[in-house]
Amino acid sequence: MKQLRLVALPFLAIRIGCMPIFLAFVFTSYAYSNSADAQSILDRLVSISVEKGPLKEVFTDLKNQTGARFVYSSKTIEASRRVTIRVRNKKLGEVLDELLSPLGITYQIIKDRIILIRIPDTGNNMSETAHEISLKLVTVADREIRGKVTDEKGLPLAGASVLIKGSQTGTNTDMYGEFTISVPDDEAVLVISSIGYQTQEVHVAGKTTVNIAMIASAGQLSDIVVVGYRTQKKVTVTGAVAQVKGSELAKSPVVNLSNALAGRLPGVTAIQNTGEPGYDGSTIRIRGSNTPNNSGALIVIDGVPDRAGGLERLNPADIESMSVLKDAAAAIYGARAANGVILITTKRGKSGKPMLTYDFNQGWSQPTRIPKMSDAVQYATIVNELFLFAEVPSDQWTQAWNALKANGIYTRTDNGATINAPYSPTDIQKHADGSDIWRYPNTDWFKTTLKNWSPQQRHNMQISGGSDAVRYLASVGYNNQDAYYKNSATGYKQYDMRLNLDARINKYVNTNLGITAREEYRFFPTVGAQPIFRMLMRGKPTEPEVWPNGLPGPDIENGQNPIVITTNQTGYDKDRRDYFQTNGRVELTIPGVEGLKLTGFAAVDKYIRRTKKWETPWYLYNWDKTSFEADGITPKLTRSVRSTFTDPRLTEGSEQQLNINLSGFVNYDRNFGEHTLNLMAAVTRETISNENFNAYRRNFISTAIDQLNAGGEDAQKTNNGGAWERARLSYFGRVNYNFREKYLAEFLWRYDGSYIFPENDRFGFFPGVLLGWRLSEEKFFRDYVQFIDNLKLRASWGQMGNDNILFNGVLQEYRFLSTYGFNTYIIGNSQVKTLTESGVPNPGYTWEVANNANIGLEGAALNNRLSFELDVFHNVRTKILMANEAQVPATAGMQLPPENLGKVKNRGFEFSVGYSDQIGELRYNVRVNGGYAKNEVIRLPESPGLKPHQLSKGHTFGTDGAAFLVYEYDGVFVDQADIDKNQIDYSAATNKLLPGDMKIKDVDGNGKIDADDRVRLDKNRDPWFTGGLNIFLQYKNFDCSILFQGATGGLLYIGTESGTIGNYLKWSYDNRWSVENPSSTDPRLANRGNTYYTGGGFGMNTYWLRSSNYLRLKNFEIGYNLPAPLTERAAISQLRLYVSGINLFTFDKMKIWDPESTSGNGQYYPQARVLNVGARVTF
Repeated sequence: MKQLRLVALPFLAIRIGCMPIFLAFVFTSYAYSNSADAQSILDRLVSISVEKGPLKEVFTDLKNQTGARFVYSSKTIEASRRVTIRVRNKKLGEVLDELLSPLGITYQIIKDRIILIRIPDTGNNMSETAHEISLKLVTVADREIRGKVTDEKGLPLAGASVLIKGSQTGTNTDMYGEFTISVPDDEAVLVISSIGYQTQEVHVAGKTTVNIAMIASAGQLSDIVVVGYRTQKKVTVTGAVAQVKGSELAKSPVVNLSNALAGRLPGVTAIQNTGEPGYDGSTIRIRGSNTPNNSGALIVIDGVPDRAGGLERLNPADIESMSVLKDAAAAIYGARAANGVILITTKRGKSGKPMLTYDFNQGWSQPTRIPKMSDAVQYATIVNELFLFAEVPSDQWTQAWNALKANGIYTRTDNGATINAPYSPTDIQKHADGSDIWRYPNTDWFKTTLKNWSPQQRHNMQISGGSDAVRYLASVGYNNQDAYYKNSATGYKQYDMRLNLDARINKYVNTNLGITAREEYRFFPTVGAQPIFRMLMRGKPTEPEVWPNGLPGPDIENGQNPIVITTNQTGYDKDRRDYFQTNGRVELTIPGVEGLKLTGFAAVDKYIRRTKKWETPWYLYNWDKTSFEADGITPKLTRSVRSTFTDPRLTEGSEQQLNINLSGFVNYDRNFGEHTLNLMAAVTRETISNENFNAYRRNFISTAIDQLNAGGEDAQKTNNGGAWERARLSYFGRVNYNFREKYLAEFLWRYDGSYIFPENDRFGFFPGVLLGWRLSEEKFFRDYVQFIDNLKLRASWGQMGNDNILFNGVLQEYRFLSTYGFNTYIIGNSQVKTLTESGVPNPGYTWEVANNANIGLEGAALNNRLSFELDVFHNVRTKILMANEAQVPATAGMQLPPENLGKVKNRGFEFSVGYSDQIGELRYNVRVNGGYAKNEVIRLPESPGLKPHQLSKGHTFGTDGAAFLVYEYDGVFVDQADIDKNQIDYSAATNKLLPGDMKIKDVDGNGKIDADDRVRLDKNRDPWFTGGLNIFLQYKNFDCSILFQGATGGLLYIGTESGTIGNYLKWSYDNRWSVENPSSTDPRLANRGNTYYTGGGFGMNTYWLRSSNYLRLKNFEIGYNLPAPLTERAAISQLRLYVSGINLFTFDKMKIWDPESTSGNGQYYPQARVLNVGARVTF
């Protein structure tokens, strides 16, 4: 306890120390606000042309352009005085000075008001009787400038952009590098740019011709990259850091930001296992899986780690950049950085006139792939076959099948029993021809339940601007996403806003403030997507989902009919989550000590969740196939309650959480000649407090009242609740040095304390060392390898920790203590609440430790047209925390604590190669990236009794656990003769082999099939390699973005509920052993897993494993920017229209589910293919 008090003292000091800074910030900001606003207004550019017009007209025009209001007295200011003024792109302050001075008028500014004041007459003012003046602001007529653009070798540079600064007017150089452009006046500035070269500005004053020699761009040298707690020039970055701009992410107009990452960053895998609105996020892995525990990356948003809500629901329009720290560069985040770090930086305001942007996107989604199911004829045929296999000896199958096909009846030759087919030939014919759809339907359950396209839309409005003193950016957004179901009760809506402010109080004090608010509203029917798609998979095509008159048909079981379950006829399930997140920073530059800066940072996040599930009885319609209405033709349907309950019931929940992050930083940044030194030391304290409550009522008096107080007062009502607190304390720092930006070195460290661990092992030290050498800066290299513009070799090693330990989704908190839970017990004939020990404690466990090493090479060549990056990594995770269930089985009834039992290594490589150039007016950029990661178990708890070749040691593991442990498929017993030749004992699997049964490989060669024949594969569900191909094209006002994304190395187990319990895949019908087609490769189909090779332990065999390799057109977008002359008439600076598609085409071998799926039984909400149209307008 004493140690905790001592730990708290620095933060008490920080709070007390920061209070004066905060108060100073508040009052100083107010004092500076008027001057900042005034300067901002005076700096706004205006263009005006008035010929002998009244002064009042000039004021009105200036007000419309700047928003400033002119205030004056008509007794002292003659607003009817006529003036002539022609101005283009001049600051308002300059215009006012020259306009008002000859009139003897001065002005003062208060916020957005310009107060006009008459200067006392000194004899120098214009005569009061003069009614017209002409100012010296009249600009000369546009004049023509000719020029030539060459490269640094003097060769013509074709296709270079020549733009008049501050305008939309521009041109391109021709094949000889020449151009002609008209400029408005001598103050015009030409901006010349070309891919691979530094942008140049040329003043045209007194010139009619200009010649510009372009300089090769520094390319990577000038890029700025966000790293841990700072930004860095890419040239000096020594870690494996990948970055994507927010503008690229915005080209994939997805509702969930995580789905825009796939294929864009090397080494980053994003797997979307469902497309359900509200839960359609991707599982993100950096360099694969490094631990059987949680392998998720740490998400840091605007400097705040592990923010509630994560990155998924951030507005893509608000993102400036996203950086991924993949190696020791993440060590500065210590405790939670073992799986990599994703840094998200949101946009901030820039100095200049206000800019208003509105984005609109309308999309339509549908499943990327719906499983093709057997139709009524195919299903009836399969069921008849299953009946044959079950009821007739195998030596009679041929003649029995012929009889069943002919007349539906067969008499066994061994005992004379009569066998009637479940579906007669007449039944099958009627299912096929649709002659009696009431009795013999051919139902496509997916088609009946799902609509063709589901709408979704997004709106976003953003305004930004400011002055050198104050800059701002504000945005509001709205999303609305519908589900695939007809009359859907499922959907997702989001409302969000963001405000980012930056203020320069004075030359010593800078501050910024960020405020974000978001409401996420998810709504569903009373059951989730998994049971709904289970219904669709099980729905038999020979039974109706909907009667021909549109009424819902009978249930599959327990009232389950998806045409009703997917709607709000059964009630609703609502989930509202509100986030209010703030962060603020005050930076104080210490006078007299060059390079020294103190920074205080605070973030306060509030999260509130409210859930409400209202369940009401529902009705379905049945027909006994004999009763008719009075007309004798129309079937008489009977309406009845088919839900498993008859009284309404309500469950409500409430949760709120408060996250507080307090940090203090000391930075020292100095250049000593050619030496650059950056030092940082910091301390952070994070606390989280959460409380929750839920209540349940039933026996409501009416389905129209869905409030708790209307529920019945019976013993079945329940109330529950809880609370928890979490805390972390961290000390961390950085030492960064470079010499001439040629020799680079960095040392990172973090000393982390987590409440997860016992007191003696609560703190861990996590260092990182990074080195870099820019070979391209060496004279021997520059002289002999001139086509390389930049080449850097870097290496890193670091340790990171992991305290996010989840067992079956439950965070392992306080497992070093003997904790107790509540229970009940009968004492004295009464039930009383008691305590029970909830788990076995372990007072001796500590951090998982990641040892990550990386070597990288990056560079640019051919005048920076070509860029490349290659990394090789080797990660070793030690002290992996696991429950030792191999030694103490779950059947023991004890919750086992974490133990440091495991060790895993993970090796791989990543690459990224890009090329940018232009051909005439066609600009293009092509980039390909990929990442390979393969882990290997060195030590993990193993199940008792496994043979050496079955151990997980030496093999991979993934998000679904260890690599597959399976029997090896070895063909099919084609007929009885094939069975008779068999010498292997299958008695452990089946009492009798039948034609069409699967052969299993006798791995150990002992002549029998048993558990020892299982083998451990080297693959799991996750891919080994993921990559992407990004293509960007621009021709004049048109642009096109294309993203291909793919993965290889994963396997998916295929297994469905089929038979009398549900339908079969069309693939199963086409690939099966039958009497008429005795296949040697595909086995007989099973009824509810009643064969050894589909059910039980032997069902886990390689036949059912399918490759999930794929290549897909992930994103395709075509846009058009309307020409400036058209948009300027409407005061629009830019208008872009676009159409796009997401997940348009997929190339794979599986052809059953979407290859990105992690479900092998089809019981999941499919991923979405989306078509979009949109517009972006900027004022």
